[in-house]
Amino acid sequence: MRPTIYAALFFLFAGNVPAQKLPPPTLNAVEALSPKEYLKLPDGIQAVYVGGIMDGVSFTSYNYGLPWHDDYVRCVRSLTVGAFTQKVTMWLRANPSWQESMAGAVAKTMGDYCKTLRTK
Repeated sequence: MRPTIYAALFFLFAGNVPAQKLPPPTLNAVEALSPKEYLKLPDGIQAVYVGGIMDGVSFTSYNYGLPWHDDYVRCVRSLTVGAFTQKVTMWLRANPSWQESMAGAVAKTMGDYCKTLRTK
């Protein structure tokens, strides 16, 4: 699950970190649930799934001393899990060709949302 969490952090805060050349990944991201499967779940289960990703990123960024932890927490706390889950679902429906992991979809949605907070 670590590669997925790191990918989420990368997409979310890529603008805050100096560019560095990273080797290309050799393995696909872990995918516990596909976007197609996610969209079939009831709203409450979708919220639990998205909340788990949010908690995982928060825990990982805090325990590993990543510099953007506070920015991430401020952004996430600006919405309820239910409201953010709705944003993820809307993003997936607006991007039906998305074939990567759900963690990536959550990261993309969160990155877009958090960028709008930074510009206010």
